Amino acid sequence: GNLYFENLEAFQNSFGPNAEKIMGDLPNFTNIEPVIQIAEVVV
Repeated sequence: GNLYFENLEAFQNSFGPNAEKIMGDLPNFTNIEPVIQIAEVVV
């Protein structure tokens, strides 16, 4: 899946405090090792 944030700080503020919960829930949906890729989207 793709998640879009306004900037890196918004991602860090959202994901950071919830990282353990999010990463712990991933095995309920897939058996593939997750890859986190951070990139800038230019329109």
